[in-house]
Amino acid sequence: MDVTDPAQGKKPRYAEIADELRARIEAGDYAETGKLPSERQLTEEFDAARNTVRDALQLLRVDDLIESRGGSGVYLRSFRRIQRDAVERLSRKHWGAGRAVWDKDLQGRDRTEDVKVFKTAPPEHVARTLGVRGQDVWCRDKLYRSENRVVQHSVAWYPADIVEGTAITERNTGPGGSYARLEEVGHGPVRYSEEIEVRLPLSAESKLLGITLSTPIILIVRTAYNAEDRPVEVNEMKLDSDSYRLIYKFPS
Repeated sequence: MDVTDPAQGKKPRYAEIADELRARIEAGDYAETGKLPSERQLTEEFDAARNTVRDALQLLRVDDLIESRGGSGVYLRSFRRIQRDAVERLSRKHWGAGRAVWDKDLQGRDRTEDVKVFKTAPPEHVARTLGVRGQDVWCRDKLYRSENRVVQHSVAWYPADIVEGTAITERNTGPGGSYARLEEVGHGPVRYSEEIEVRLPLSAESKLLGITLSTPIILIVRTAYNAEDRPVEVNEMKLDSDSYRLIYKFPS
């Protein structure tokens, strides 16, 4: 990434540091351990302010050369970003054929899920969206890993009057996942809405995803609607921004 200021004719200090670190990476200087020096070591070596070093490292992150690991430091990037095609992954032809939404993202890569399923009173904003104030709902809390890396945490809520007695109330929902089970009881989703926000993580979120407090997370809130336009799912997802690339493909 070229950040030369045409008016000044000179790169800012953080860009110069990024160029030097990039050259070292390309020369294989950090290949043996895969780890870069700490921010403190870099501030001392380059006689620069810590914020300047952080800006330099951010340039390398943008170029997908490095990644930060919570409580450990900065490493050469080894994890290939997950390509999340927001439109294709939710298509009826995908889950209707018995494939999981998560499988569309990974394309055969290693995956594990920690799943908790329970009945509970939903948060007020979820109850309002689902139209179930004063009622309990079924909740599916899932922590996703790929290649031994935590990449996403999601919490999904479903109206109890719809999903009671279905596999949505069990750990394993079966082929096609929750949407296929909703289809079986006459409430398959016909449209979705997704709201997206990017922000820095809270301490608990940083710990759960194994990222630093300076690594942004992607928040996606999806609502699924049946043919009567009734909301049948609210799913709140928190993604490690270092693990994902969001893709949207749709006709004009």
